[in-house]
Amino acid sequence: MNRKNLTAAVLAGLAGAAGIVGSAQAVNINPDGLGQVLIYPYYTVNGGNVTLLSVVNTTEDAKAVKVRFTEGQNTREVLDFNLYLSAYDVWAAGIVNVDGTPTLYVNDTSCTVPYIYGNGGTQEFLPYALTDGGATTIDRAREGHFEMIEMGTLIDDSEASIGRMSATAATHVAAQACTTEADGACPAVPANCQQLVDAWTDPDDTVAGDEGYWLQDPFTDLTAPSGGLFGGASIINVSEGFMTSYDAKAINGFATMVDANDVLHQEPGNVLPGLNSGDVVDGTVFLDTGATLTSTGLTRGVDAVSFVFMHDQIMNEYTTEDSVAAGTEWVVTFPTKHFYVYPPSSGSDTPVDPFTSTWQPVLTEGACEVVLLDTLWNREEQSFIAPIDPGDPVPPIVSPAPPGVIDPVNPIIPFELCYETSVIRFGAVGPTPKIETGTEILGSVNYHNIDNTELGYETGWARLQLEDYPHDANGDGIIDKFEAELKRQPLGSFGDALGLAGLPVTGFAVYQFDNGFLGDGADVLAHYGGIFQHKGTRKLASMHITPK
Repeated sequence: MNRKNLTAAVLAGLAGAAGIVGSAQAVNINPDGLGQVLIYPYYTVNGGNVTLLSVVNTTEDAKAVKVRFTEGQNTREVLDFNLYLSAYDVWAAGIVNVDGTPTLYVNDTSCTVPYIYGNGGTQEFLPYALTDGGATTIDRAREGHFEMIEMGTLIDDSEASIGRMSATAATHVAAQACTTEADGACPAVPANCQQLVDAWTDPDDTVAGDEGYWLQDPFTDLTAPSGGLFGGASIINVSEGFMTSYDAKAINGFATMVDANDVLHQEPGNVLPGLNSGDVVDGTVFLDTGATLTSTGLTRGVDAVSFVFMHDQIMNEYTTEDSVAAGTEWVVTFPTKHFYVYPPSSGSDTPVDPFTSTWQPVLTEGACEVVLLDTLWNREEQSFIAPIDPGDPVPPIVSPAPPGVIDPVNPIIPFELCYETSVIRFGAVGPTPKIETGTEILGSVNYHNIDNTELGYETGWARLQLEDYPHDANGDGIIDKFEAELKRQPLGSFGDALGLAGLPVTGFAVYQFDNGFLGDGADVLAHYGGIFQHKGTRKLASMHITPK
């Protein structure tokens, strides 16, 4: 038996001892796209982009949902509110740039508290939570990601809350026939969102007992979350005739109950509930073999969410073909990172595994994780592989051998991703200043560049390594692949139990192609694009991990 097969056999035996089994009470990512929690990996209003979004309630039950938008550096909240979806309802909105301020635009009558549609349909992103030592201006919120968390299933028990979310059939007919809203001639649809606003309103804070019914008891007309949500988002650049879209990641099994110890249904203006608010602390994932692995030893709800996003490496394609002005940008989002690197969220002054640094905006401009794009392939199976030791040759994979790397530029030396939401741009950085103010497709300012053209590769695929973290072993201030390499501590491993290696990550690659102006009059702008979800592997960590 060779060493590789022996290792696989040992891991298989250890995995059996650790209990690779499924669990009915465990957080999981639903491959069918329906869930209690939706993670949207990216939004942007940079570079002339707007982001459109939607969430759909596929069930016959009404839902209470927390909607949260977070900036991309340290996931500080820039807008939270409660959304109430009636049965089979859809809520849609857009994030636009209004005089430099990211702004939510709502042309949808579904009930929110506060009622954004009824308040003019717009709400600026707010800087009040940017108190972590980083930038305090709202420019910081021009890119990031967002999430939706089901807070419970609504019922008509004592206050007829559901009845206020849907208009009668006669009201719908009148609304559809109406052509003007002057003088109140058009009935509102839904019938009475104001009741839900009143339920969270204290009309006089000097008078006891006059508070709305949800301020008095958030469990009124509410039962446990039941799932069935799906959603997606589109990134659109109108001036360039470009649009691309993605599906939100759907998490099931996040919460199983609603009681005094697990209050998910929180008052608007409260940043809770969050990804650490679920009462389930186990996560279940599929391994490459088709078996399932359920976590052990986790103590926080957010750890279970992180567990289902754990990957030791992610992979995707890239293209930078000159003939069609192609560009590729990878979005890399760590959706739970601030619970591990930001002391007010993590509860620790040191980084919590599997992350290796804490949020230090002054010293490092973030919480930097060293990663490695360890291999680049072109479409003809040629590759560049980083040498194991200084002076080692780059081995040929096929004939002819891959071209050498021109010193001092190495396109795949270790680099840092310092933010919760980052972008990796592929291609050479030309003399134009545009890249200094934002990447060409997403307009991202939180980006790292990979120059695949240095290898002569216009198209291909690449692999981002998340388990190893090369570091500055000799203290010279330079991160060097060839100095020393550690392994990140796994998640879900305590004592002899195995966990997963790598980091909790999600995201996608976005392509853009430009054929210029086409048509008989050469007056049709031909832009094309697409989004491709990252692929990844899950790895059981070894029994012995080098300490940090």
